[in-house]
Amino acid sequence: MKATIIGAGAIAREHLASLADLPHVEIAGICDLSPVMAETTAREFGGVPWFTDHRKMLDEVRPDAVHVTTPPQTHFRLAMDALDAGAHVLVEKPITHEHDEIAKLFEHANSKGRVLIEDHNYMFNQPVQELLRLVETGELGEVTHVEVAIALGIAGDGSRYTDPNLPHPCLKLPGGAIADFLTHLAYLAWLFVGPHRSLRTVWKKRDATTTLPSDEVRALVDAERGTALLSFSAHAQPDLFSLRVFGTKLRAQASLFDPLLAIERLRGGPRPLMPVANGLAVAKAFGQGGLGGLWRKLSGRPMSYEGLFELVARFYSAAAGEGSTPVPQRQIEEVNRLVADLTKEEFSF
Repeated sequence: MKATIIGAGAIAREHLASLADLPHVEIAGICDLSPVMAETTAREFGGVPWFTDHRKMLDEVRPDAVHVTTPPQTHFRLAMDALDAGAHVLVEKPITHEHDEIAKLFEHANSKGRVLIEDHNYMFNQPVQELLRLVETGELGEVTHVEVAIALGIAGDGSRYTDPNLPHPCLKLPGGAIADFLTHLAYLAWLFVGPHRSLRTVWKKRDATTTLPSDEVRALVDAERGTALLSFSAHAQPDLFSLRVFGTKLRAQASLFDPLLAIERLRGGPRPLMPVANGLAVAKAFGQGGLGGLWRKLSGRPMSYEGLFELVARFYSAAAGEGSTPVPQRQIEEVNRLVADLTKEEFSF
């Protein structure tokens, strides 16, 4: 299958690396408005053809699949053009910040018989997949609550989100720079507690000297199968991307930056000893997670983007008619409805 990329920024390199891992997929074209970016990236990935006009690339290459990795404001138009060209389409998050555009995209994709997905890559990281297995098998019991937290120093010096010479495109979205991360928070919560019914948010600007409209957000979500607490901080340190799931039989914590899954269970024996046994289990898991992350870094294996490799592989299997769509339409629509509602209350507190 012939694959092309529109947008040659940092995330495009992760997509290209995942494509290079698939023996039945050929990287057939790379497009970027910057000829320097397009040519440099094309040379890095085997000297493939490069373009500065995506329509010219679609006409000449006739790709089977297109990855849209440009700023969010351009996603709708580029995805529609790719669908018009008969390609299956994988769009970076957020797929679009206009909810009615999502419906139009899926209507168009369905009429063309094409696979269209938004990049929900972290759901395919191994710790998250194991947590979903624990839910499916009943080992976790009923999910009562989920917490998803990201802490990244995006307000500091040298951040691409605060560069005054090159304003980040997400600054124009509802939620500002934090909009670049809300989809990850939303779909990880959705996987465990389902679509939301109501929510309350607290948006803050902790550092008044930055160009960011907000640098902190907390949201309490009432959902179909439980509650969720979503959190982003540009100041809490060290960096963190964690998922905690609370069930009636166990609770578990996963790290999306490391191969970590720590589980605390109901255990037999004297009740006062249960915290000791669980504490030892958690300490062992954190130790193994740290060593596993170091081994991945030294061996050159994918780090936090391991789930993207799996998502891309499943996307191409679905495009070839050999598997189900890895991110269903319903999930994308309900996750983006949650994101839209999260940003509606921006600055309201």
